[in-house]
Amino acid sequence: MARHHSGRMHVPWLNIAVSLKKGSGMTDPKDRTILVVDDSPPTCLYLKRLLEKRGYGVVTAADGAIGARLAMELLPDLILLDKEMPGMHGFDVSRILRKHQDTRGIPILMISSETKVSEKIRGLEMGADDFITKGIGADELHSKIAAFLRIKDLQDKLRLESNKLNQIFRFLHEPVAICSHDDKMLLASQVFLNIFRMPREVARFKTMTEILRTLEVPDETIAQLREGTQEDLRLTISVDDEEVHLTVRTAPIQLDDGETARAYTFRDITKEVAAEQMKADFHSMIAHDLRSPMSVIQGYVSLMATGKTGEVNETQKEFLGSVNRKITEMTALLNDFLDISKIDAGFVNLKCREIDLGELVNEVVADLEPIAAGSDVSLDVAVPEEAVRVNADPLRVTQILRNLVSNAIKYNVESGWIRLTIVPINGWAQVSISDGGIGMTPGELAVLFEPYTRGSSQRKIRGVGLGVVIVKKLVESHGGEVTVTSVPGKGSTFTFTIRLSQTGVGKIDDDPARTPGFSDLQGSVK
Repeated sequence: MARHHSGRMHVPWLNIAVSLKKGSGMTDPKDRTILVVDDSPPTCLYLKRLLEKRGYGVVTAADGAIGARLAMELLPDLILLDKEMPGMHGFDVSRILRKHQDTRGIPILMISSETKVSEKIRGLEMGADDFITKGIGADELHSKIAAFLRIKDLQDKLRLESNKLNQIFRFLHEPVAICSHDDKMLLASQVFLNIFRMPREVARFKTMTEILRTLEVPDETIAQLREGTQEDLRLTISVDDEEVHLTVRTAPIQLDDGETARAYTFRDITKEVAAEQMKADFHSMIAHDLRSPMSVIQGYVSLMATGKTGEVNETQKEFLGSVNRKITEMTALLNDFLDISKIDAGFVNLKCREIDLGELVNEVVADLEPIAAGSDVSLDVAVPEEAVRVNADPLRVTQILRNLVSNAIKYNVESGWIRLTIVPINGWAQVSISDGGIGMTPGELAVLFEPYTRGSSQRKIRGVGLGVVIVKKLVESHGGEVTVTSVPGKGSTFTFTIRLSQTGVGKIDDDPARTPGFSDLQGSVK
């Protein structure tokens, strides 16, 4: 008796579910159902007996319309289809079954007495897998059926594995999407669709570029993602009037057919950004609340030191001066703490404009030269005669320079030296601050840019280790890099880069492939 199979689920694009018919991947004929569609009762009877003798379950249909309906209801493992039938032609049945999701993978062997090549080509174009003649021998027929069933087994197995993978992919807890080499959406996790408020039926017709452009992501960022990214890029988008913060990176995927695809991995950091904003606001409030009374205290101390509130002896002046210096140190510490909190939260508000970097360096050196002289440290500046114009925030660049030069003074030696140089190279202004100070060990270099960490040799000098961390983050917020080389007892060299403005001038290195001078810095830390 024929075995009827039912319950196959329709699987639309991107609707991932496992729904293979029972018996897929099995080769035993008794687990197979073959549908014979032929308007000739003797032919149907002959094929039914022949196939049942081999153990197959057989269902017959006397015309094309009934055959098409039974194929969709029973989902047989193979169909023997007569080409010439009254009513619905065999070509029409084949074309209909190939359009239907559930029947498109069923092998169809078309039975015909036609020997014209053109008719065979037409049948294959309509969806038939092969032609057999009405006079075919039993052994040859069984061989063809067995061969096509083996092919179907492999296809079903691949479909099963693909559906398993798709089901796993759909329920990933991260927003992930797979796009073809031409940027068309192939797969998308439900979380991805939820974030972008996009139904699957819409996603299937979109490219990633179209989706990102709709969300006003810059074309430069889109191009960078399509090329591939080694690090996460940060996006801020607006979805249904709601601000969403994401990180995204891409990676190429090699498909089995030799084609390539690209995986987009997103991470929703909206809650993290909100938490960081709250933390930054809290730190700002604390810093403000502390600085206000400290300013008042410092004002009274300074007033007392002048003697306007009463006579002050030398010892009292010394004490008051010490209190004043400590308040200044605490204020600087609060400013650093507030800066690092804002930077970590991603709230660096740069007010960039075109500035003369050499002029800014000279101003910073002029301000700090008295402090250097008081520590018996000489300051030397080497800047190009031509203006080195960069596009940067002058206050932040001043902060970078003051931090680095102040550190060079602080960690120097008696009768020490500091040298500042500016070199325009390959579109960048490279600024180096070298000193002949105490230097750092490899272990100290390894943690130099970690907040609140200080090397053993530096513990003799007070501070919390935020200065160079702020420098690194401010330079990176300008798109530049920071490196440092150091030898214990021989000094250190800090180098940072700021991109030249379009009108920036200076000597350009002959090697256009060379990066901004960092290849010369051995053992550097970035």
